[in-house]
Amino acid sequence: MKNLPNDLHAAYFDVDGTLTKSNIVEPLMYIKKHVMSPSKYKLWKAILPIRFIYWTILDKINREMSTASIYRQYKGIAVEKMATLQNPCYQEKYKKKLYLKAFETVNLFKEQGIQIVLVSGSLDIFLQPLAEELDATLIATSLQIKNGIYTGEIEGRTVSGKWKAELVNEHAHKNQFDLEHCASFGNSTDDIPMLCSVKYPVAINPDKGLISFAQKNNWDSLIWS
Repeated sequence: MKNLPNDLHAAYFDVDGTLTKSNIVEPLMYIKKHVMSPSKYKLWKAILPIRFIYWTILDKINREMSTASIYRQYKGIAVEKMATLQNPCYQEKYKKKLYLKAFETVNLFKEQGIQIVLVSGSLDIFLQPLAEELDATLIATSLQIKNGIYTGEIEGRTVSGKWKAELVNEHAHKNQFDLEHCASFGNSTDDIPMLCSVKYPVAINPDKGLISFAQKNNWDSLIWS
């Protein structure tokens, strides 16, 4: 990362595809497998490819709508049950898929006294263990709870697109960080607003839209594996 100075205040990281080889559907599959009967899960999984096509098309139109549709699948699951599955799901779907270079970079930043902030559309319940392991602040999507049950609706807004940039600005202002002394890391076109919000944006494993934008703006672009 040739353009990064040594006096950064904070580094803002997307998670899925940036820090880890993960996506928001895999944790859902893990949870469904552990809360449904084998026969019901088999049927749910059989229909999943059709849902996946729908979510992919919807994602190209509006990521917030796509994410909301995926998270409605958590409707009716008990908070207590999810809590028992939190750590094993994290271990299987996030920790095992953490890019080595990402881990090394985060640790290097921590040694330099740079605050690490995770900014993700993934669910906070699954990313909290990662935030604790990386000693990072977590800004992530939350699900609504009513009477100890997940409603399937998102609490507030999905952490996505322009909202990511607003949340980064809000966090920086609250902590008296100068965004001219901050970096951000993302892998997709959806991360562009967040990347544009800081002085030092870095494209990690960029999709086609992001790599084109990064090249036009002379951003650092890296492949982590």
